[in-house]
Amino acid sequence: MSNELAGKWIWIWNWRRCDGGDAARVAERLQAAGCAGVIIKASDGPFWFDQGLSWRELARQLRAHGIRTGAWGYCYGQNPAGEAQRIIETAGYGEAEFFVLDAESEFEAQPAAAEELCSAARTGLGPDYPLFFSSFAIARYHRSFPFAIFAQYCKGAAPQVYWNAFGWPEEQSLAWTFDDHVALGLPATYLFPVAGLYNEGSVHYPAAWEIAGAWEQCRSRGSLGMSFWSYEHMDESMWQAVAQLSLPTPTSAPPADGDIPGRVSTLESRVDAIERRLGVVTAPSPSRTYAVQPGDTLSGIAGRFGTDWQALYQANRSLIGADPNYILPGQLLTLP
Repeated sequence: MSNELAGKWIWIWNWRRCDGGDAARVAERLQAAGCAGVIIKASDGPFWFDQGLSWRELARQLRAHGIRTGAWGYCYGQNPAGEAQRIIETAGYGEAEFFVLDAESEFEAQPAAAEELCSAARTGLGPDYPLFFSSFAIARYHRSFPFAIFAQYCKGAAPQVYWNAFGWPEEQSLAWTFDDHVALGLPATYLFPVAGLYNEGSVHYPAAWEIAGAWEQCRSRGSLGMSFWSYEHMDESMWQAVAQLSLPTPTSAPPADGDIPGRVSTLESRVDAIERRLGVVTAPSPSRTYAVQPGDTLSGIAGRFGTDWQALYQANRSLIGADPNYILPGQLLTLP
């Protein structure tokens, strides 16, 4: 687990649109909101992103004011070697504390491109550098995206949970995000959700109480932090909403008894995912269960847990009934 994204972080896309690119003013605003730091765009594909000054100089100005700085770059997968080189240079010459790969639709059904990008970046960065990826929040709707490859090479994920753009309640959006990523082998402590605090076209700013509810839900699920898109889009009401979010108190105490089943389930899912990637075949525990979520199908559930849908159906036929295509949210399925 990597803690670099613990706490509250703000994304920066265009530096010159953030209080005119005045590092002192930016730092003052971030500190007033209790933010740990910023994630600043460094690259776009294999090219540097123009911020008006070098990324290293920008980061050094902020660090001089006590602001931590991480970098992000949008990845297209068309030139994985070139993209990896920009990432390596941002971490080394640019002195980025961590790097976030923004990988979205271009990587769907493109596992080879994901593997080339991630393996090249990890080779150049070394095994311990904090590399994260940011992509789709609701994984069940993006089954061709190579989540497992990105998870293999990264220290954690920052899923883009823009519930105001989804048109869904923040509680449902985050629940599906956590459930889907845990099923893919990424436990909640490796997840740092991104909230969309922007107002564009038909997408409006979320309410302050929604942001507070999302923050508390993340904390209750075991996430150590959230980030917010983005500095240049946020108005004063959004800054005030972020400032109101209380930071968790770090603790090394064991989880409360009520949290143990969830932690055990998370660990089992992660071990299962690692074993599938390594080709290890083990007998699954007969006691494992899965609660059906809205939009689930037997084939989709079976794919996540390394079985086939016929076996899953037979193990739960008495519950499901005669039609395997008819499953209901909330049904507790036994995993064969």
